[in-house]
Amino acid sequence: MTSLYTHLERDEHVGDEGRRYSATENTLEFRGRSVLYQYVDSFGVTFCTGDYVPYVGTINVKGYVIRWKFATNEEGQPLTEVEPITDRQEQEELTSLLWPGRSPRVSFL
Repeated sequence: MTSLYTHLERDEHVGDEGRRYSATENTLEFRGRSVLYQYVDSFGVTFCTGDYVPYVGTINVKGYVIRWKFATNEEGQPLTEVEPITDRQEQEELTSLLWPGRSPRVSFL
C-alpha cells in the first residue's frame, strides 16, 4: 500500500528569533532505494506545564520513494508517492543511520 506525500513549499522556518520551528525534507539511499524523511526541530519550546527546553528535534520517515514529484495537488504543491517502511529490522537500521545515539527520535509514519 502506498500513500501520497505533499512536499513543503520550501524549508519552513517559522517563529520569532530564539523561538522557531523548522521542517526540512531530505532523502537517504538505503538498500538500493531512496527514503524520504523530514527533519523537524524547534528552539525555545515552552510546554503548557511551564517547562522550557532550548531544543527539540525529531525525524519523520515518510517511506520509500515510488514516484518522485510526479504530480501536483490543487494548490500546486508537488506530490510524491511513498511506500511505508513497516519491517522492524529496516526501521532499526534506518533509525541508527538517521539519529545515532541512546535516545533516537525517529518516527515511521
